[in-house]
Amino acid sequence: MIGLFIMPPKKKNNGSLPSSESVGFLIRDTMMHLQIVLRSRLQDHNLSTAQWYLLRVLWEEEGLSQRELSERVCTTEPTTQSALSRMEKQGIVKRVRSKTDRRANHIYLTKKGRKLEPKLIPYAMDVNVLASKNIPKKDIKAFTKVIQKIRANVIEEINSTGKIQR
Repeated sequence: MIGLFIMPPKKKNNGSLPSSESVGFLIRDTMMHLQIVLRSRLQDHNLSTAQWYLLRVLWEEEGLSQRELSERVCTTEPTTQSALSRMEKQGIVKRVRSKTDRRANHIYLTKKGRKLEPKLIPYAMDVNVLASKNIPKKDIKAFTKVIQKIRANVIEEINSTGKIQR
């Protein structure tokens, strides 16, 4: 059985910012629980959530460098490297040395990697349905709009200062 971490009840917090009211905490906590559910569905295909996020990007655009992939999924290059090595061994992706920069590899899906998309996307759809259960469509639409704006604000902050590293 998968152990779920339930947020503790709201407690006094010296007046600053209770986790139950923190946008960042709530987003991360929700994302971690969503990953637990998604991971349970992916394990039949021997895939990690790190591999899932890379596949999602590659299904939309192949030929990206490892660095570009890392930036798109907001992981460190060593994490991306590790996931790609495993995916390469599984026959899901192939690395092709760049013709212009011998240090860089471009990542492409294999036939096997492309065939995973119609099998795995329904899992994401199921997780979204589960997460949206008993919430009116108009609220989901409003939430999507708000979370996209929050994401844009944070990305703008990252891009506007040279001090923040991904």
